[in-house]
Parts: sequence; structure tokens; C-alpha cells
Amino acid sequence: MNRPLGVTLVAIVAWLVGFFQIIGAIFGILGGLLITPSALLAWISLVLGVVTLAVGVGLWRGNNTARIIATVVFVINIALEIIGIFNGEGLFAGIFGSVLPLIGLLLLYTSSASRYFRS
Repeated sequence: MNRPLGVTLVAIVAWLVGFFQIIGAIFGILGGLLITPSALLAWISLVLGVVTLAVGVGLWRGNNTARIIATVVFVINIALEIIGIFNGEGLFAGIFGSVLPLIGLLLLYTSSASRYFRS
């Protein structure tokens, strides 16, 4: 079965989320001087960013395990963005940071995506 457009888009979204998360984490780590609570969240975001990049490759290849991991990582990303809103990141940053993972979640569970990952 050919990869549905939605799965292609979610793989690209995963790569974008991972990239932006790594960049944001680097700024958070440097801005938090490596050992503050904000920097701790940034370290977690850095790890999740790297995992998200790898998951994007699995999604591109149609791996159902990557789909499950992507779901977990996208939910954690959204949760971290919500925590960040209350930790001084600001409302706009939290909303902007949640949009791509939310789109990814929606695209992962369309009917065509579900058929693709089952095949």
C-alpha cells in the first residue's frame, strides 16, 4: 500500500517538531544555566526532540511501533508546552509549540493512516 498523504505529512511534522524542540531546548539549557528547573525541562525536551526525529523516519517507513511512540511523544510535547506556559514561556510560545504535535496526532489516526499502518 502506498503511503497516504497524511502519513507523509505527519512524518514531516515529526521532523519539524523534533527540530524546533531541539533548538528550543538548547536555548532553554543555555538560558537556564544548565541546572535550573527550566533547564531540566529543556533537557527533557532535547531528548524528546531527538526521539521525535527518529520516530519521523519510522513513520515514513510505515512502522506501527513508530506510530505508537509518536503518539506518546506528541502528547508529552503538548504537556511540556502547557507546563511551559505556567513556567514563564508565555502563552503564545505554548500555543505555537502545541500546534504541530496536535496536527501530527490528528493525521496519525485518520482511516487511511490506520489502514497503512496495519498493512
